[in-house]
Order: sequence, then structure tokens, then C-alpha cells
Amino acid sequence: MNDELYKLIYSIITILITSGCFGYINYNLLEKLNVVVDRPNKETDKKQKIMIFTGINISLYWILTTVLNYEIALSIVLVLLFDVVGTILIIAPLAKGIDYVINIIRRIFGQSYAENRETRDYIFNTNKTQTLFIFGFDNKLITCGYLDYQQSGDNNYFDLALIPLDYPENQYSFNQIVEEASKHQDSRTLIDFEKKIKIYILRD
Repeated sequence: MNDELYKLIYSIITILITSGCFGYINYNLLEKLNVVVDRPNKETDKKQKIMIFTGINISLYWILTTVLNYEIALSIVLVLLFDVVGTILIIAPLAKGIDYVINIIRRIFGQSYAENRETRDYIFNTNKTQTLFIFGFDNKLITCGYLDYQQSGDNNYFDLALIPLDYPENQYSFNQIVEEASKHQDSRTLIDFEKKIKIYILRD
């Protein structure tokens, strides 16, 4: 009976690992660390990455249970530990290192730096204070304020949460903001052709 129960548990755990459940842990951690970034409507890329992580988990689980003869419970704990700690300390730096080498090769061949993130994630993902001035294509101010939160670009929807400035909005003209932005080397301009807006970003 114990042998049958052991086989049942072994089969269930094996199914969970081989079905990709543990691979999602690796993927979600790397996604939150901005190591893997998938464009909207690119489910195939996501599935391929999860399959790779699932393969790593299956291999590790097989080594622990078959080669090293560890107990199932211990093997599961070690696989989960690797999925969390190993992803942060091993897989993430390794993936960053591969990207770094690829960009060195691209630079040698005269190509631009490859960046996987959405443009707005690339611009807004900083711990600096950012003051935003949003203009329409007619150069009329729509609104302005300190950036509080921005919707991630992974769902292809764009919205912002701003903290109001200390001064009235009608005090800021387009020419003043352009001139002010030109004085700051760390300033950025985000142009959204779909929404027909220009966002001038001043960083402190």
C-alpha cells in the first residue's frame, strides 16, 4: 500500500512539474525583474520561455530523485528553492550577461543597442522624481504633475497617475517646457502617435 501511495504521489508531482506549473514560477520572477519581456499578443514567446524553464525543472527533479535518490518531498523543496533563489541568483544574472554579450556583438557590427522593454516602461522605470507635462500635437497643455504610477506596457493600455504640481497648470506654456527640458540632460520626450500626445519628462 505504501509502495502504491508512493508511486501515486510520485506520478502526481511528476505531472505537475512536467506540465509547466513550476516553470511559471521562473517566468514570473524574471518578468518582475525585467529580465524577460514579452510584447502584447506574443503568447508563443511566453510559452517557449516557460517550456525552457519547465525543462530545467524536469532535469533537476530527475537528477534529485533518480541519480541522487533523494526523497520526493525533499526533491520538491529543492526544486522550489531553486525556482525562487536560483532564478534570482543564477538564471537572472546569466540572462542579463547573455544580453550584454549580444549587445557588444551588435555594437561591433554597427547595430544599435537592443532593448526589449516597451518604450514607456524604459522611460518611466526609474526611482528619480519625474515631472510630466502632457501636450497635444497642437502644443496645448493637457495636464501636468509628478508621476505617481504608470500602467505597465505589457497589456498595450496607457494611463498615468499624476500628483498635482504646486502651481496652476495655465502657468506652463509649450515653449517654456521645451526650453526647460533642453537644459536638463536627463530629460526625455515620449511621443505617442496613436494618442496624439507629447509627454515632456523632467527628472530630478
